[in-house]
Amino acid sequence: MKCLQLLLPMALLGAIPTAHGAIVYSGLQNIAIPYTFSGVYVNIQTLGTSFNQPADFDTSPWLNLDFGGVDISNGVLITPIVIGVGLDQVSNLSGGSTVGPAGIFASGPNASTSHLGPAVDQFQSNTPGYIGFSFNASPAGPTNYGWMRISINDSGTGNGTVHDWAYEDVASTSLPAGVPEPTGLALILWGISSVLLRRARAS
Repeated sequence: MKCLQLLLPMALLGAIPTAHGAIVYSGLQNIAIPYTFSGVYVNIQTLGTSFNQPADFDTSPWLNLDFGGVDISNGVLITPIVIGVGLDQVSNLSGGSTVGPAGIFASGPNASTSHLGPAVDQFQSNTPGYIGFSFNASPAGPTNYGWMRISINDSGTGNGTVHDWAYEDVASTSLPAGVPEPTGLALILWGISSVLLRRARAS
């Protein structure tokens, strides 16, 4: 019986997929995207924001969202997933989609204005969706992958929202859109196994 009690947590943990290196999560931000020409600039690495183009726009990973999110622009060091090679439309990823080396990314500085609409890979107004992106922390740095959750507001008066984002800090490593903590399942299963083990010992 004691052997079974010890094997239960191990068996549960053995069923858990191997975790990523470390996913860096922004925490819930809910940054307003004004319906203005400048909109808001978001630095996915430093969590910095600006309502004017930063001096380091092309030497740091900034995304620019303006007109409530109807326009999405990027500099040199961060490129969003687009719907096809040579196209500029940022793709709306579904939660759980893999963001990694196999993605189709903008080939450089890009401005997307066609990502709002009824198609599956387009964003719908006031409905959260995911931008997948690759970025380099510096011009000579390695490539990392991440996602950003946004809601677009095309009403002409209200703000869109940058809800949150995350990226994998191990270079060239994929992550699922919308998943900030890959070890969450492990912690839940470990908690369940601990409760079962205590109950088994009590009986």
